[in-house]
Amino acid sequence: MPAGYYRSPPGNAGPSRERGPLLLSLGVTLAVLVLALVRFPLTEFFEYKFADLKFRFRGPLSPASPVVVVAVDDASLKKLGRWPWSREVIAGLLSRLKAAGPRVVAVDIIFAEREETAGLTALRRLRQELEQAGLSNPSLARLLAREEERADVDRRLAREIGAPPPTILGFFFTGVGGIQGPIVTPGPKEPPVMGGRYQGVRILAGASGSLPLLGAQGVESNLPELTEQAAGAGYFNMIPDADGGVRWLPLAIAYGPDFFAPLALVACQHFLGGEGLCLSLSAGGVEEIRLGQKILPVDRFGRLLINYLGPPGTFPTVSAADVLNGSVPPGMLKDRLVLVGATAVGIYDLRVTPFSAITPGIEIQATVIDNLLSGRFLCPPPGGRLFLVGFLLALGMVLAGALPRLGAVAGFLLAAGLALAYLVANYLAFHFLGWQLEVLYPLVQIGGVYTGVTVQRFVSTERARSQLKRAFQSYVAPAVVEEIIRHPEKLRLGGERRELSILFCDIRGFTTLAESLEPEELAAVLHDFLTPMSELLVQHGGTLDKYIGDAIMALFGAPLPQEDHAHRACRAALAMVAELERLDRIWQDQGRPSLAVGIGINTGLVAVGNLGSDRLFDYTAVGDHVNLASRLEGLNKYYGTTILVSEFTAAQVKEALILQEVDWVRVKGKTRPLRIYEVLGLGPADGDRRRFLEGYDEGLRLYRAARFAEAREAFRSVLPLDPENRHLQRFLACVETCLRQPPPPGWEAVAEMHEK
Repeated sequence: MPAGYYRSPPGNAGPSRERGPLLLSLGVTLAVLVLALVRFPLTEFFEYKFADLKFRFRGPLSPASPVVVVAVDDASLKKLGRWPWSREVIAGLLSRLKAAGPRVVAVDIIFAEREETAGLTALRRLRQELEQAGLSNPSLARLLAREEERADVDRRLAREIGAPPPTILGFFFTGVGGIQGPIVTPGPKEPPVMGGRYQGVRILAGASGSLPLLGAQGVESNLPELTEQAAGAGYFNMIPDADGGVRWLPLAIAYGPDFFAPLALVACQHFLGGEGLCLSLSAGGVEEIRLGQKILPVDRFGRLLINYLGPPGTFPTVSAADVLNGSVPPGMLKDRLVLVGATAVGIYDLRVTPFSAITPGIEIQATVIDNLLSGRFLCPPPGGRLFLVGFLLALGMVLAGALPRLGAVAGFLLAAGLALAYLVANYLAFHFLGWQLEVLYPLVQIGGVYTGVTVQRFVSTERARSQLKRAFQSYVAPAVVEEIIRHPEKLRLGGERRELSILFCDIRGFTTLAESLEPEELAAVLHDFLTPMSELLVQHGGTLDKYIGDAIMALFGAPLPQEDHAHRACRAALAMVAELERLDRIWQDQGRPSLAVGIGINTGLVAVGNLGSDRLFDYTAVGDHVNLASRLEGLNKYYGTTILVSEFTAAQVKEALILQEVDWVRVKGKTRPLRIYEVLGLGPADGDRRRFLEGYDEGLRLYRAARFAEAREAFRSVLPLDPENRHLQRFLACVETCLRQPPPPGWEAVAEMHEK
């Protein structure tokens, strides 16, 4: 198993993972910027609702200006009859109202057509008939003219409008729109507009006939004699947003060659003593609107964001019926700016606002007047949309830098904390600074980046699992990989005590081979050797622990338990030797050097697991039995063998394999001698091989019992069965030596190994 397999794979995979969250955050940020700049209807709908929620969360505020509403309410309709009322009633209302001493009266009612009363019609018909009959005379004509004038309610209304204090009339533009459209010229049938024009219009360099400004196609204005008597006039158009809510009031509408102001602004102008209204235009739209020295916070379309104070009824309201019958409390209208308009449901002058879906239009006018007079404006933050762009970019960098470094819970807490902190800061800026900051787009960015990083982390985890699976499949069997994937806790840091079989395989004479080959050739030889050997180990259920130069260390029985780990290790060793013989024949034909190996196998209790530091660790085994397996691999050079196993391994595989005891040795660092065996092949042995091994074992028993003559006879009896057997020849030589020079008392037939 590779060292530190939890680390990034080689190459640029690590930097790619580091760049991934940054690129993802940048992508989400750019997408949110597009949404914020293009203002798609769906996102704007949600933004409108968030803006409304801030008003409701703040709650109602008290008016800060002397505005009073005189309402044509349901009670007035019940007393005076259905709407519209006679001009005579309106004139009486204005007369009574002005007698109460207001400073300015603004009328949110349009008088576009003449009112012909029955008396006036009868007097005109009488005058015409007298003239046709020749019965008219100057005295009678003057009398009839005076009576006609008295019966003309429009003239009476005009007189009341012209009487002090100043009266501001309202009119209505038709075909208003074209935020990006041209300023239109009225058609020949359209009436002119008297009043409401900006006194000062400054056209800056670059402005042309096509400006991002609201324009009108037509106008519905008051009777000329009424408009002439009025101190001023202004439009009362309101442009709802896409969801029907009124959140802005345009402070400038282009009509023909002129630019006009709304009723609320003109009323404030006269309330403040006639201060000038100035409009500055550039190619970008409205640069500035001034009321005297006060600069009004409008956007480039000339729109004022309305700072609503509360639900309907927020402003002091007097019923028109109470004004007519003289029941208004004394002083209530004194020096006030009085708005006259309808609030009755049946008149249908109702609008949608953040506080209510049925707010009378006259109350919206009152709200705008309060904003203009008190200075309690709502406005975008300094820099407008550049502020939003900069904030989104900075927020994206913070998220990209922080989220990838945090775990799932910490990342969620950070994202939730940022969202909550932004909501709180947004509301505080709204409440104390009057900034109307976007809510949706930063929240979408936070949610988008967090979701993206989380999804990327999930994908990376799945990719890592896939890489882990592929990596493990190079070191362990597929079934083991599946079990590890299902139970990763089995790879926890730290070892556990378990019986394993440990296999070491090493190329004989590798140092000499390395000296004779170029580095590239040596690397190719190692690759061609290690690849098939590793594959065979994995096929037999082994786990590749590590490569140590030209050596391989493998574990059997870990990470998952295997009952037959000793058998698997020995069969893998036999398969490796057979495969090397096959490859060697191919390599010899290619002129490449032949290879020989030594394999040592031991079985015993070891500590196995993820061992190392918190930063770097291996899945490996440590312990005395691991060292012994390595010693056995090295003993192959001494005994001229290929596969050596310990007595512990031999005890578990002797029934299934053909083993020949090699010696009784005491390896370096050990006090207890150990029997070692050579693996000759798959068992059981039969025929001559079985008889040979039985006779060989008997000879060893006699030799170790110091019965040298009998041992010689036993060895010689089986010599014809395997005359080339080096172990038999070695022990025959030892027996002869002992017969010539008997060993001292207490002698043991143990080979002492002083080298590793």
